[in-house]
Amino acid sequence: MTVTPYPFVFVASIAVMVIGMFGLLRHRNPIRMLLSLEVSFNGVLLLLLYVGWVLGNPLAGSSMAVFAIGVSSSELALMVSIMMAMFKEGYLKTLDQEELKEVEES
Repeated sequence: MTVTPYPFVFVASIAVMVIGMFGLLRHRNPIRMLLSLEVSFNGVLLLLLYVGWVLGNPLAGSSMAVFAIGVSSSELALMVSIMMAMFKEGYLKTLDQEELKEVEES
């Protein structure tokens, strides 16, 4: 039976994912929701690196993490630029989700 080295890294990655999910469920502002999603994503990246290290192939875990970082950063930049353009053009007066629902219903 092998003992996984440094279990606190695994616990820390799970904790970061849980904190990000809590923030995602708690906030109503889309910008804060995106930031919480990114925090959760960082926990997933840490878990990918840890699993690759434990399995003895850190290059595989690192390459998956680098690819995921590239996809995530381009997705985040696209989402923020779309929201900024919509806010600038006047399509969005507020970024609060409850107020957006009220405007949409009326």
